[in-house]
Amino acid sequence: MIKKRYKIAAAIAAIIFLVFLPHSNLLNKVGDSLSEGTVLEKDTPKTETKKEPPKIDREPLKAKLLTDLTTYLSANQNFTVGIHDINNNETFGIRETEMLHAASIMKVLVATAAFEEVETGKYSLNTPLGGNTYQFQLQQMINQSNNYSWDYFNNLLGFKREQETADRLGLTAINVFQNHMSAVGVSELLLKLYKGEVLKTEHRDLLFSYMQNTETENRISPAVPAGVNFYHKTGTFEGGFHDAALVIHPKNPFILVIFTYDLTGLPHTERAAAIQNAASAVYTYFSSI
Repeated sequence: MIKKRYKIAAAIAAIIFLVFLPHSNLLNKVGDSLSEGTVLEKDTPKTETKKEPPKIDREPLKAKLLTDLTTYLSANQNFTVGIHDINNNETFGIRETEMLHAASIMKVLVATAAFEEVETGKYSLNTPLGGNTYQFQLQQMINQSNNYSWDYFNNLLGFKREQETADRLGLTAINVFQNHMSAVGVSELLLKLYKGEVLKTEHRDLLFSYMQNTETENRISPAVPAGVNFYHKTGTFEGGFHDAALVIHPKNPFILVIFTYDLTGLPHTERAAAIQNAASAVYTYFSSI
């Protein structure tokens, strides 16, 4: 009887062994899967969350920049500075709304009005003017700062028509008749040209081409690194010694307008060097933000 029970127990054990042996590997794999993660978890690449670069606090940098600009330009009896940060749509400066005699900076506004008259069909670039063509006089007025060409357009268009352009565009503190402009008003004009808010692209680009390789390149120009495009217009008359530029900085394009005024006999070389130093500081600022 006892032997019979042993035989039955042995038979049951054999059956259990035969039933569960084929599944032992499966059980082991399931265990491994639970301990190591699912196939999906193992095969799916883990994506790392990219950290946003910390935002730069521009305020202390701007404060330092304005202090430096004051240091560089204060040898003049008066100066104003207008700066526009295009990417951040921010304008700041030093007495940037104050009007000063603009000298030849006004020619950019006159050229804008002159191109507008071409776009209305009143004149063409081939219209005779001053013994040459309308286009030739535009090029001479901007690129060579030719005052005779400026007179031709003032007589043809009239100060009222030129002021109408400034008023329609909402430019700050511009008086064409007195040839007074604010740094911020010039900055606003250059920005509207850059953004295509005034003039067709072909005429805007033609105007900008005249604002390169001009007859005066000793103020803002030396501060702009080789290979960086910029468009500018200088102005010099009696105490006025200015430059206004749109700089296509590869990281942060900007507009810089510097008006200086001095009747103490400060040499032009020193005044040009002061503007260069100021422009270099501005370029460095836009490289750092």
